[in-house]
Amino acid sequence: MHRSLCRWLCLPLLFACASVLAQDLVECKRIEHDQLVTASQETLLFLRCRARQVAYEAPRLKGVSQRVKDDLVFACLDQADAVEHQLRVRHGYSREALARQRCELSVPTPGG
Repeated sequence: MHRSLCRWLCLPLLFACASVLAQDLVECKRIEHDQLVTASQETLLFLRCRARQVAYEAPRLKGVSQRVKDDLVFACLDQADAVEHQLRVRHGYSREALARQRCELSVPTPGG
């Protein structure tokens, strides 16, 4: 009896933890104009790699709706697209030049 009661009491905690994990995984908020102006190729590579990592990790989240998973992935992709567009418009990079860099298995940190 004690075990089943404990399971029922812990179940809401597990759902809450899953939601927190989804939020802790990454928060890809819209990039501000000042950040876009100063974005570099390294920033773009970092954002692409982070979007790739989120795309791999999001389906593994338990207790989170598919919509939340999709929102995480698309928000990160939107960040990378915004930086890529800014680099092409402001600095004259071509898509091909920006596409040459690839992600390694580990996600690099900005500036290092």
